[in-house]
Amino acid sequence: MAYDKTLQKHIRCKEGDVSPYVLIPGDPQRAKRIAEAFDTMEKIAENREYVVYTGTKDGVRMSVCSTGIGGPSASIAIEELAKIGAHTFIRVGSAGGRREDIPVGSVVVINAAVRGDGTSKEYLPDIYPAIANIDVTLALMESAKNYLGNEEFYVGTSFTRDAYYMQNHELNKLLLDTDVAVSEMECATAFIVGSKRRLRVGAIVGTDSNIIKKHQFSLEEKDRLYMEAEKKTIAIAIDAIVRMAKKED
Repeated sequence: MAYDKTLQKHIRCKEGDVSPYVLIPGDPQRAKRIAEAFDTMEKIAENREYVVYTGTKDGVRMSVCSTGIGGPSASIAIEELAKIGAHTFIRVGSAGGRREDIPVGSVVVINAAVRGDGTSKEYLPDIYPAIANIDVTLALMESAKNYLGNEEFYVGTSFTRDAYYMQNHELNKLLLDTDVAVSEMECATAFIVGSKRRLRVGAIVGTDSNIIKKHQFSLEEKDRLYMEAEKKTIAIAIDAIVRMAKKED
């Protein structure tokens, strides 16, 4: 891909502002928390839902760019970041658990996604699978094993959908008999954009709810459990980038 040296319309960055390795959370505040976990960091730009930081960790230059909620804004971020030199992306997000064995506050590496979104269909037809990049996925799994030790984490598929407040109960029941681990709103789009543009895209999430489990926590308790998981996903994702960058240097 030929790099674009001009200022990008939405993320307000240009070539040289970001690393080839970028973490892409949805939440701008999570982007800040990720950047604060770097050894050094500088805020590069802020526009709409996009907040961009670039810094270093263990001598590796990396960036973080928030993408907002959903596929359309995530695709814009990935497209514009790629135009200015990024080639490897890790989504660091939140998700709802969709299996009884996945507690709230779990860490999940997402290896593929059910394409319930609309944006990915603008890139490639439904017959094309939404698959995470294998190099990124393996790096995330290795980092998760090292960071969590004996603590369990999960690897599975996500159901990516657009309408947060709508549930397809028939489809939910069907997906119970599959390896769908979580649902969220960006992975299918991110993986398909990665395939279309030949970029490496992977994902790790913390679960902030579980629609399947009979026992439900209060919102405050779910927030507490999620924030504990978020710290783990951030550390794992950063370590995965360090691991890949040093190997490829």
